[in-house]
Amino acid sequence: MNVDLPIVALVGKPNVGKSSLFNRIVGRRRAIVEDVPGTTRDRSYETVNWGGKDFLLVDTAGLNTRGLDELAEAAEDQARAALAEADLLLVVVDVLVGITDRDEAVAAVVRRGEKPAMLMVNKCDTTARKQQAPDFYRLGLGDPYAVSAQHGLGVADVLDAVAVRLPESEAPDPSAPPRLAIVGRPNVGKSSLLNRLAGEERALVSEIAGTTRDTVDTTIEVDGREVMLVDTAGLRRRGRVIPGVERYSVLRALSSVRRADVCLLMLDATEGATDQDAHIGGYVVDNYRGLVILANKWDLVEGDEYAERIAEESMKYRFGFVSHVPVLRISALAETNVKQIVPAGLKVADAMKFTITTGRLNQFLNRWIGRRPPPSRGGRPAQFRYATQTGTRPPTFTLFFSNPERIQKNFVRYIENGFREAFGLQGSPVRLVIRGSRGE
Repeated sequence: MNVDLPIVALVGKPNVGKSSLFNRIVGRRRAIVEDVPGTTRDRSYETVNWGGKDFLLVDTAGLNTRGLDELAEAAEDQARAALAEADLLLVVVDVLVGITDRDEAVAAVVRRGEKPAMLMVNKCDTTARKQQAPDFYRLGLGDPYAVSAQHGLGVADVLDAVAVRLPESEAPDPSAPPRLAIVGRPNVGKSSLLNRLAGEERALVSEIAGTTRDTVDTTIEVDGREVMLVDTAGLRRRGRVIPGVERYSVLRALSSVRRADVCLLMLDATEGATDQDAHIGGYVVDNYRGLVILANKWDLVEGDEYAERIAEESMKYRFGFVSHVPVLRISALAETNVKQIVPAGLKVADAMKFTITTGRLNQFLNRWIGRRPPPSRGGRPAQFRYATQTGTRPPTFTLFFSNPERIQKNFVRYIENGFREAFGLQGSPVRLVIRGSRGE
């Protein structure tokens, strides 16, 4: 099963309701919504399934904000990056305001990008407003879809059309060398590590945060095995906080994460694990990529009991949601434990190709679920029927239950942890699909 998901990006000028539409589509309040233009200062990502297709929905900051302020300009840079990554654009406009010069400018940017696009006319809550939607044909972006983020009107129609337009996934080449992507905040030592692993100065190393602007692919051979290393552009540190808005920086290396088999997430041990480090780890997990955490500059805290304790506790706290992931304490400059990195990444990459026979799978699940049956809170309980493996990279399993709607997320995590414990899948994502058994 290929989980290299197509990207659908919500774009438009500020304050047209992109974040409200994002929340409506993903089904929960994920992005911050305020009646202040420019509230969304970075991108939010969420996996969406519609019409049998999975895609990554991206909420962007407003386009065409040049000349407003420095922060707004940075937000537009992030939105333009989303345009470059996206497979399909959902352009959002406001029916109450009508077509403005900024809408025209956004439409021009989209048309020049030559990416497939759909036009969503938001705030069409009444019949009279819906009748104004055809006015937006003037933007040259095709048929306008009248929608209401607040009430959900017309959103399903848009998603139906999105599912039709999305490209079919291509299966990954099983003979291709494993791809290990080095990701992390700026200036934590990613390029230095790439140089150590590659044995040559392939990436520019600088003390200036954000030196690496593009990915640098490097092929190396380890124990007779070819490996592709990818150094990624740095992820900006968390910026200043706008009143009422918690601002995270954007994942500029998303495309590299999506193309990787395993991500090597570097953090600075002298600073401890940060919210942004965990944020990056969350993107890796959301994209079903393998993960290894590298605590770099460990030589600078080693021997200092207090500094070591702070580093260890911060990692335990920030990465509690991926407690199964291998953690290596390294120094890229001193080359401490550097030789352990690629073998650790390859072990995770191999775990992602894990396969199991149907008989052995069901034998394991019957035993594991029998230890802790699904909780029942009134009504008929969910009962496990059978399971089958439906994919690899990552290992994907479809489990059939009676009353599957009663299966809760914490029980799914219990099963995931069982796979890792029983089959040594540390660092590898495990994807579980819960279905109802036939005839029930």
